[in-house]
Amino acid sequence: MTMASKVVALANGQAALQVGLTGVPVEEVYDVETVENRLMELMGSDAEVLIVNEEFRSQFSEWFQGRLARHSGLPLIIFCPSFEEEDAGTLAYINAIVKPAVGFEIRLD
Repeated sequence: MTMASKVVALANGQAALQVGLTGVPVEEVYDVETVENRLMELMGSDAEVLIVNEEFRSQFSEWFQGRLARHSGLPLIIFCPSFEEEDAGTLAYINAIVKPAVGFEIRLD
């Protein structure tokens, strides 16, 4: 699979809006099964960074949690909050991981 972007986000709601405003392609997802399936596909692609809405992490199946624990290298998988509440540390955290990997900074203004 050839990717147009090195960074892809899987999110919904406010997180999809905020990440989409940065120019990162966002695939809106609404259930954990879809997120698990799409993450498996993207983990085998040439994506370098995958941003996933944090709310899905606690819903992953036991098998998929194990799969994520064994994952190393690219793509980096970053879990971001839903942005329902303002958290100044969130942007710094995302940039600390994304910028060294892809060479640019994400700004959420």
